[in-house]
Amino acid sequence: MIEDIFKMTAVEVSQAIRDRQITCSEVIEQHLARIDETAHLNAITTRFDDQARQAAEQADQAVQRGDPLGPLHGVPVTIKENIDQAGASTNNGVKAFAGLIAKQDAPLIQRLKQAGAIPIGRTNTPEMSWRFHTDNILFGQTLNPWNVSRTPGGSSGGAGSSLAAGIGYIAHGSDLSGSIRLPAFCCGVLGLRPSHGRIPFYNATAVAERPITIQLSSAQGPLARSVNDLKLAYDVMKGYSDLDTWSLPDMDEDKIFPNSVALITPPDADPKINEALKQAGEVLAQQGYKVHNTSIDFIEEVYTRYTSLLITEVALQKESVIERFGSEQLKTIFEYYTQLVPPMDYHGYAQALASRSHYHRLIDQFQRKYPVILSPVCTKNAFPAGADIKSVESLKEIAKTNTYLGAINFLDLPAMSIPIHDTHDGIPVGIQLVGPRHGEEHLFRTAKVLEDNGFISSQLAPAPSAMM
Repeated sequence: MIEDIFKMTAVEVSQAIRDRQITCSEVIEQHLARIDETAHLNAITTRFDDQARQAAEQADQAVQRGDPLGPLHGVPVTIKENIDQAGASTNNGVKAFAGLIAKQDAPLIQRLKQAGAIPIGRTNTPEMSWRFHTDNILFGQTLNPWNVSRTPGGSSGGAGSSLAAGIGYIAHGSDLSGSIRLPAFCCGVLGLRPSHGRIPFYNATAVAERPITIQLSSAQGPLARSVNDLKLAYDVMKGYSDLDTWSLPDMDEDKIFPNSVALITPPDADPKINEALKQAGEVLAQQGYKVHNTSIDFIEEVYTRYTSLLITEVALQKESVIERFGSEQLKTIFEYYTQLVPPMDYHGYAQALASRSHYHRLIDQFQRKYPVILSPVCTKNAFPAGADIKSVESLKEIAKTNTYLGAINFLDLPAMSIPIHDTHDGIPVGIQLVGPRHGEEHLFRTAKVLEDNGFISSQLAPAPSAMM
């Protein structure tokens, strides 16, 4: 038996299962043990020990029979608490929704299972997936495995924390304003926010359709510890579904993009982050990319406009959702946001939503010159756990660091959070790689160049005994 199976990648494990070097049951048992060993992180909220063991036994029988095997055959994955998984609660971190049990899998969960993946647990998220930090009164706070005093990010904080701790090889996440990329950044793993419509989303448990800005800007995507694993998960999840009216059909991405890169190093960013961005630019330049030091002049306008739209839409749901189902935490964070970004009137809302096309034209023109953008994920490192709810001023400071996180959603660009070897306050330093709309393949190719040249480094967080 191979030791420390949990340290391998999904691609390696899948091949080892095919070669009969390890069994699916051995893989699952190591990961269930890893959940026990890292329980203090509170990243996994719902476990599927019995179901996972049964699925592993069936997967091993398929190997023995010589059946055709899916690309994720026997690979353990985690699922965020805000998406339908048959037999599990789609609580979205809300205590009032704890008994909301899904009767069917969401499309992307179906695809993961059809590819042979085995869900081993669901991961924590803040209430309504509406904070940059992962905490709720239903399950409590998730810790960062690198530094427990720092946030693991939100809203896919449980996904990032569990993956960095060696639980599963692929984690499902969702990204409305950085909710995949921020936890990846905080926890030292990779996270992909694809273009709108690439990965379908549908929850049969939902009682109403989501507001239009959320429909247009939210994306489902994977977190992983290598570019190959991230690409494998993306390929499994993507494609058209008749349950999601926004989903895109599979298409051949034969468009040729020039190897030109915009290097963005904001003056207010942490020096270590800017240095990492410059190093990434140097690596790409050595590999034949043309790297240009530049800026996106309208990026702050985009972020402000997007935040205003989100706050306005949530304000419209205040009485029916937040006041009815939310805890004091959720009510407080929403009150802080409305002090920072007051909800717009109907005229302002209509104008802001219409401006999406204007900003899309601007970024499309920018990316004709620079299809790949190197930017911060956040301009500062992971903030202290709970700081976003400490005060309005504290939230304001955190929000200022997230311009390049939230603006990407409104611009609808595929973006990847990638960690490097360097650390800051005990947490890996991360940067963001942004591709052209619907240019995920170009984004993956560029990320692979960085990984193959030793720039990307996604390592497991220290063992729990070393941190306590």
